[in-house]
Amino acid sequence: MNTVLKISVLLAGIIAGSTACHKLDGDNSDFDLGFGQGDGAENPYVNGYDRLENSLRIATYNLHRCEGPVTQDPSIDQSHYDQTAKVISLVNPDIIALQELDENTSWHPVSQIQELASRTGLHATFGRAIDQRGGQYGNGILSKEEPLKTEVVPLPNPDNTESRIALVAEFENYVFVATHFCHKSENNRTEQAKAINEYVGSHYSTSPKRVFLGGDLNTNKTSAAPVVELLKNWSIISSNDFTMSTGNTRIDYVMIYTGNSPDYNVLGAAVPTFGEVDVYTVSDHLPVFADVNE
Repeated sequence: MNTVLKISVLLAGIIAGSTACHKLDGDNSDFDLGFGQGDGAENPYVNGYDRLENSLRIATYNLHRCEGPVTQDPSIDQSHYDQTAKVISLVNPDIIALQELDENTSWHPVSQIQELASRTGLHATFGRAIDQRGGQYGNGILSKEEPLKTEVVPLPNPDNTESRIALVAEFENYVFVATHFCHKSENNRTEQAKAINEYVGSHYSTSPKRVFLGGDLNTNKTSAAPVVELLKNWSIISSNDFTMSTGNTRIDYVMIYTGNSPDYNVLGAAVPTFGEVDVYTVSDHLPVFADVNE
């Protein structure tokens, strides 16, 4: 991989005096991998975002229907799959959660996730959240392995806003939950967090497999009720850098389920930017990943 233009990476205090890491009120700045803290740990992404040895890369990316950060125009198909796929390929995830995907709508008359899968060489899984414009809209997963099984789990919507889901994919050695919480209602987000805890607890609390979550939680404070609810059973393993290309906000997370006492090490985490493509023009979100041991 080519040298990265900007290391927008990891956690609070990675690089002393850096302006790339934006602390947020109530964020998880107490979560620290030790890079740059004088304990001998080193930033693993100094020379770019190449895969670390014996690692599993877990990622999430809100794609904004592959239309870039500008206001979307339903009268024009402005999608740019090559650029979006290029970012995903540069991230090089083992698995990545994708939010805001159209599936054969009048706005985008294709399967957006299949367009990306064909360009990245990854397996595609789509989860319908709602019917929209003659087609469907929802979440997706791209993965290097083909899932053993998948399930779409409807999430609570007590305030009757937009229906949301969790898309669950099980693999030989781990489980992945891709989700996108409600953007309008804190009550909805909290109930959605509770539902994920209940689902994963009932299915995987005694499983030997590690369970990861990737998603846009529409919450920028770990002190907010939805994240507090999740943190009863999950740990955040992603960077606390901002994740929105349009502002200083962190709402996208990668987590690991702690309810089955998993054995894991976090090797690194980043919100990457690349010299090959300007990620700030591809979506209104930035890609987020965490590297853990295999």
